[in-house]
Amino acid sequence: MIMFGSLFCLGTLVHAQDVAEEATEETTEQVETVSIPDLVKEAQYVTKVKPKKKASVYFFLRSHSRCGFCRKIVPEMNALYKEMKNKGAEVIMLNGDPDAEKAAAWAKEMDITIPMVTPETCGPIAAVVPAGGSGGSPNITAVMADGTRLEGVSGASKCPELVGSWKDMVKDAKKAEAEKKKAEAKKAKKSKNKKKKSKKAASEEL
Repeated sequence: MIMFGSLFCLGTLVHAQDVAEEATEETTEQVETVSIPDLVKEAQYVTKVKPKKKASVYFFLRSHSRCGFCRKIVPEMNALYKEMKNKGAEVIMLNGDPDAEKAAAWAKEMDITIPMVTPETCGPIAAVVPAGGSGGSPNITAVMADGTRLEGVSGASKCPELVGSWKDMVKDAKKAEAEKKKAEAKKAKKSKNKKKKSKKAASEEL
């Protein structure tokens, strides 16, 4: 009878430990996962054009109207954005002007056709997307939809150059997304089988 009780307690403890480990794994995944599409959706824009709901690669360009190099790259960035729009990539400008009014004036003056986030709502995105390169203006950082950093650069010549490689980056990002989903499915299946075995072992000990 004592042995029976010990075995029962042991089986219960093993099962409880498995459940705790699974809960910890799930919590860790939730903390580490960042939804760029959600952050982009919640932001406010000074431009009429808005980013697509979901893309594979996001280029976040930090710039402001007082930066001569930022002004210099606007025509090229507009052209690149027109080429990539709705094809799996997005360019979003994180504006560094004092307020939305000045940002809107700059967007109108330069005929910026790229989604420009207001200075007031840049915070949540800037908190999870690091500045590119040395951090000087302009700088750009490419990330995947889950927040995975791909590459970051700074400077008037390097920013358009990085965005110009959007096709290859989208291709690699989609491949990475597919591999991640496959790994998650495999992990979920393994976790499910482990849980079943734990329950079976506990029931057999009864």
